[in-house]
Amino acid sequence: MPNVALISGPVVDLASAASALADALGLQVVSAGNVFRQHVQQQTPLGEEANGYMQAGQLVTDELMVRAAAGALAGVDGGWVLYGFPRTIRQAELLTRSGHVPDTVIELVLAEDQLHLAVQRRVERRVELDPQVAVRRQELLLTYAHAQENHQAQMEPLRAYYRARDLLRTVSGLGDIEEVAARLIPVASQGQCRP
Repeated sequence: MPNVALISGPVVDLASAASALADALGLQVVSAGNVFRQHVQQQTPLGEEANGYMQAGQLVTDELMVRAAAGALAGVDGGWVLYGFPRTIRQAELLTRSGHVPDTVIELVLAEDQLHLAVQRRVERRVELDPQVAVRRQELLLTYAHAQENHQAQMEPLRAYYRARDLLRTVSGLGDIEEVAARLIPVASQGQCRP
């Protein structure tokens, strides 16, 4: 069974894509963020250590994040879909050292016009849920656009890292989740077959 890491920008629904891919291939979904939050909520030793950083107003170390993710991956019987992680080369290196190397890293991407449309839809959804947000519509559009620019700059070194190892693939994140999953499944399956 393949082991897949899914990455994307801020407006792509990675959680749904990961679930659809996992269901289709019989894999287990692992969200590093969710695993980490569970450690903090359950006050495990790892969670307590992380809480110390957060209480001090500091970022949690990559080492701690990877320990949480690696612990969850070690408990998987079969293949896995890790989504939204790693986010940096350091995290990718530490994940590799922990013995959890994905067969394929798939980035869900949107073309520039698709991205603009996705951002507009995200903002309109927020306005529907809370009409008072309408006065901040333009500010929200700029915030999402800025987040996407930052994401692109932040992700390029990670892309290069996985590209150099012939692990990175890109798949369009456009469309409903069934369409996205239909594009993900063959790419994830091929990753397992590569030497």
